[in-house]
Amino acid sequence: MDILLSPLLPLILILLLALHGYRQYWAKRDLSQTDTGEFSGQLMKVEQTYIAYRAASDSCHRTIICFPGFMEDIRYFQELYKDNDAELILVNNANYHCPFLGARDTDDMTELAWPENPYPLGTIEHDAFYLGLVLEHLASGSNIVLHGHSRGGAVVLETGRQYPELTNAKARSVSAILEAPVLPQARTAGKGAATLPHGLACYLLPLLLGWLRNSSEERRLKRMMVGPVTPLKQQLLPNVPNNPRTYATCVTNLRSIVAWQRTTPIDAYNNFSALTVIMGEHDHVLCNHSMLASIEKGQAINQGVSLVQTERTNHFISLEQPEVMQAYYSQVTS
Repeated sequence: MDILLSPLLPLILILLLALHGYRQYWAKRDLSQTDTGEFSGQLMKVEQTYIAYRAASDSCHRTIICFPGFMEDIRYFQELYKDNDAELILVNNANYHCPFLGARDTDDMTELAWPENPYPLGTIEHDAFYLGLVLEHLASGSNIVLHGHSRGGAVVLETGRQYPELTNAKARSVSAILEAPVLPQARTAGKGAATLPHGLACYLLPLLLGWLRNSSEERRLKRMMVGPVTPLKQQLLPNVPNNPRTYATCVTNLRSIVAWQRTTPIDAYNNFSALTVIMGEHDHVLCNHSMLASIEKGQAINQGVSLVQTERTNHFISLEQPEVMQAYYSQVTS
């Protein structure tokens, strides 16, 4: 066996080095923007975070602040709140493309002179730092809702940990809607959070995303579409490989999700007087069982935590049943 293996060893090493080099190529490569949309409002930027702002109607004193999930951009919420009279602030994942720049002049962008972010780019803590400053400096309503989807749910909770004086403010109402969220002491679906599968997923992720990016839209639809299919879901999900600026950021995102779930205590629920978790009937991304256990612990320490379990839904409730999300938003703000 040693005699047979010996001549193959250099070849195996060369193949492994080639694989690693190709992986690094996709991880570090600066990716161009290939998919854009339109937004009627103001665009802002702070470091590598883009913010889209739409003013409220004259008679409305509500503010909605949204943060999308892993590999999503802020178009995830655009259709949901397009007819809402509230002040709308959409905050993008850091180091992701702004989906509205392709249709606008880059000079039409306000650079915000805010403090430098002390947290590593791509982490939940990094995004929460700027979401808190959005809440402090941009939100003008007396009734404010923070809506986070998936990883964005963790960003909302982390914002409460970093800025409890803002999320628990007595001068104005601040509540949270967490849609299919990443939660403290919960986990991803299947065995994805176990050490070996998680390590392999983080290593192979740039290769998978590079393959998906170069695949046809039909193939991306086939690989990525799970659960109820709607036109809006078909429009947005196949484009997620094109949203990040680098896939290295996605690897950091994924590592941060698992680390944040493991290390964040249940008392993160305490920083909102009213917090609604909305779950899909089935979730192919996050573990529903562990989410329920986390929510029950949250309800034990904060009576303002409520749970809504939807039907015929998966992980993307706003795209699958937007009328359900709009109904619960109305309840929260009534």
